[in-house]
Amino acid sequence: MSPPFRPASDELSSRQAAVAGALAGGIALLILLLAPLLLNADGFLEAIHNGVTRYVPTSLLDTAIATFGAYAKGLLFAGICLTVIGAGALTGWALNRLAGVGRGGPVVETLFVAVFVILVAEVVVLPVFGQGLLGSGFRGSGPALHGPIVLAGVGYAVALVGLLRSAIARSGSGQSAIGRESGNAGIMQRRAFLGRILGVVGLGALAISGFSVVARVVSAGSINRTVRTTTPAPGGFGPTPAVTPVDDFYVVAKDLFPLSVDPASWRLQVSGLVDRPASYSLAQIQAMPAVEGYRTFQCISSQVTTYDQLIGNQRFKGVRVADILAASGVKPTARFVLWQALDGYTESLPLDVARDPRTWLAYEMGPPGTPLKPEHGAPLRVIIPGRYGMKQPKWLTAIQLSDHDEDGYWEQRGWDRTAAVRVYSRIDLPMDGDSLPAGRPFGIFGIANSGDRGISRVEVSTDDGQTWKDAEIERSDSDPAITDLTWVRWRLVNVVVPKEGRATLVVRATDGQGNVQDAVPRPPLPSGATGYQRVSVLVVPG
Repeated sequence: MSPPFRPASDELSSRQAAVAGALAGGIALLILLLAPLLLNADGFLEAIHNGVTRYVPTSLLDTAIATFGAYAKGLLFAGICLTVIGAGALTGWALNRLAGVGRGGPVVETLFVAVFVILVAEVVVLPVFGQGLLGSGFRGSGPALHGPIVLAGVGYAVALVGLLRSAIARSGSGQSAIGRESGNAGIMQRRAFLGRILGVVGLGALAISGFSVVARVVSAGSINRTVRTTTPAPGGFGPTPAVTPVDDFYVVAKDLFPLSVDPASWRLQVSGLVDRPASYSLAQIQAMPAVEGYRTFQCISSQVTTYDQLIGNQRFKGVRVADILAASGVKPTARFVLWQALDGYTESLPLDVARDPRTWLAYEMGPPGTPLKPEHGAPLRVIIPGRYGMKQPKWLTAIQLSDHDEDGYWEQRGWDRTAAVRVYSRIDLPMDGDSLPAGRPFGIFGIANSGDRGISRVEVSTDDGQTWKDAEIERSDSDPAITDLTWVRWRLVNVVVPKEGRATLVVRATDGQGNVQDAVPRPPLPSGATGYQRVSVLVVPG
């Protein structure tokens, strides 16, 4: 489509056209921000966010996470939103300068701009960011992706054309062209007034969008920031409780905010290399033989060298994946289980691991009768022993049996395919910088984890690893929340450091198979952090 535009010699200034494009871009951005909230599904901005991470080197991702922590994801999203505004400004300038938008028929111009913007989004932007031509590779809801793109394109076009025509009318530019078309100075005045209205709407959209993005960044940054307790319980194993309160349990997802799924309409599809494809409601899954117990979840992004909160222990209840697979009849050629979640997240697992009786689909988390919360994957999530959280999708909607493996969401970005939990230990107390009395006893407390291999030994050093002492490990006979599938708490009491000055406390653990914690410091990505945690304390006169 080519409109009968005539670039005129009395063109608007580049600044005016760019400002009009930015204001129109604010309206489009607001539509794209609101749509996922109203539709409860990923949209265009989320698709771009996911696509950007495909091009970011793992080392840079690790640096960003280490530097900005929980804010990293939100800051990336904010950068994408700013880019939308910038693209709106550039488009406004280019269409005015090269196509003369603002001087032709308003209907034709608006239609042209809308089609142009929509095609750029669908044919250029989505493929560039790994979502395929016309979103063919998008894993989420098609209507939730394309509908807001169309609305945003129309909103941008209406605002841009109106603002440009108004600016020309106010400046008197193009009076010969527009005047002949209208034949009435009153119409030009009304255009100028309409432009002011659109300008106010555009500024309001920019303000609301900015507030929304800032709120998202702040909200994302506040996740996993529970207050660290600094006083151990008398006779206990330190400040970290054996069971992490659900409200304090860490939350990590590929998007900024969790989905909220209607349990009544939700279904789990089982397909692929099975004899009997099936579709389960939540009630049907809950009617199956149930399993329950405590599991420790640990994020692959968790640090070793500092106190880290990306780990937690809780009670889960659900059904064995093996029972779901048996009901559908797995074909002999099947070798892998492919998971798909409502947010487009994908993962995979060898069939023999999926059939492990400890691999579950959980619908409860917390005290008996407590359903999963939205941020933890309601109504159904995967639980796999011995793997980092990235291998255990939330908001599960589909299980597909396959004869081949497929890279999951993070594997496509260079992360470890297996994501087996490494031997991990940390010191909860004392903390870095604490003062301790020389020659007087104190206690050292912490936790250790190795996924599904258990912890057989924890050793602590008060002289930066020159000598070691065995710590006492809390066992399952004293707390049912401590098992071979969970973390353990440990303590070393009556520790005495005789000399004043700086002292470095170090901890290391050994799993149930005899594997000693790796002492070489490595960043979390792509396979999980290694190294020992060191805590520097000041020993003062007792």
